[in-house]
Amino acid sequence: MKRKSNFIVAGMLISLAMSNTLPVLSIDIHAADDSKQGAVIVGKEDKKYQTISEAVKKASANDTIKVYPGIYPEKIDITKNNLKIVGEDGAIIGNAENKQTVKPDEDGEALLQIKGKNIEISNLEFANYKLKGPSDSVCPKAIDIDGPSDHITISNCKIHDVGVVYTDGSEEYNAHGIIAGASPSKPITDITITGCELYNLTLGQSEALVVNGNVDKFNITKNYIHDCDNIAIDAIGYERDKNNEKDRAHNGEISENTVINISSKNNAAYGGDISAGGIYVDGGYDINIHDNYVQGADIGIEVSSEHRKKTVTGVKVHDNVLVNNDGWAGICIGGSDPSENGDAANNQIYNNTVYNTKNACLRIQNAHNNQNLIQKNIFIATDSAKAYSEECGKNSSGNTVNQNISNVKMSPSGNSTFKLKAASTTNMTLEVASSDDLSGYGASRTKFVK
Repeated sequence: MKRKSNFIVAGMLISLAMSNTLPVLSIDIHAADDSKQGAVIVGKEDKKYQTISEAVKKASANDTIKVYPGIYPEKIDITKNNLKIVGEDGAIIGNAENKQTVKPDEDGEALLQIKGKNIEISNLEFANYKLKGPSDSVCPKAIDIDGPSDHITISNCKIHDVGVVYTDGSEEYNAHGIIAGASPSKPITDITITGCELYNLTLGQSEALVVNGNVDKFNITKNYIHDCDNIAIDAIGYERDKNNEKDRAHNGEISENTVINISSKNNAAYGGDISAGGIYVDGGYDINIHDNYVQGADIGIEVSSEHRKKTVTGVKVHDNVLVNNDGWAGICIGGSDPSENGDAANNQIYNNTVYNTKNACLRIQNAHNNQNLIQKNIFIATDSAKAYSEECGKNSSGNTVNQNISNVKMSPSGNSTFKLKAASTTNMTLEVASSDDLSGYGASRTKFVK
């Protein structure tokens, strides 16, 4: 769940420290160590440029820009097609630690702005880019993909210490690590975001990695997102135009991501509310969420709509391992308030393994459609946790909830045939001891032992 924002764009166990010994980009192209810095357009006699932005400006179709190690305090705007940028280890866009020379403002909120076709960005680091204090007009971002665009790939990039600096209890804080945001008339298609690490992001009311609006055919896979103060991965609908069905992220896959320590507990824009999701679909449709591992989020996975009379549809949630997402629920479906939020219909939640010690493994809110199928999950509730909870009375009824199993009695279905033996965060698995044959239940990475 997230609060409403005035922006039309939405909302790790181990934190990797960035070295501050890397050389700062020299503006003197004749410097003695210049051969180790700058950007080179490969294939054009290895011609070197002082900044990445200059190399982008000079590049032609199908060029590759190679970025040497160094700190590049600049904002980069890509508006051409058929371009590849590849960083060497230690190529950092943004600022040196504790020294912010490039800052977010109304003329340039993103360190990297993309609008085009067939663009690949890989192995770059984005760091130390923050806006101090609240703003109703500036939203810092590391990477911003705008429409119309298609065939954009972001791979093996690292984004950290990006966002906002809280100075009061205002709700006007917003920031993103990566956003692909499209209007109904300017779509984004074929987006891949893979192998990236995002951490230490202060996001206000927004999200670490988000596809928002008319984004079609997206693949968010094998990313590691940790230690952020709002939603890790989000697919959003109805924020730009709630009456336009094209304003919905759709036809996407969110898979094999590792999400750890995501909570709004210390987020000043939330005023103490604990409701940050590891993976969230807010009004999107036809999205496949599978084989993810989420631990220590306020909500493991949520499928809902925040807009009244709007419905989240066609979402499949399966084969995910969800551990200690104790702030609200392991899995949550439906808007939190039927008078203000939308509902959920024609969604499937199956073959997940959920372990909670507080609140609920499964929480049903404003979802009351018999085509919502919740089946063959394993819900492990210990301490004060419940396996199953209905939050909104009659608005939580009417779903098809059966063939699930739990270590405690649950309503409307479940039994007590097993117990949790071990949880391995290293292997991202749960071991379940059972004398019964539980094959076919829970996530594929659930291990059954005697």
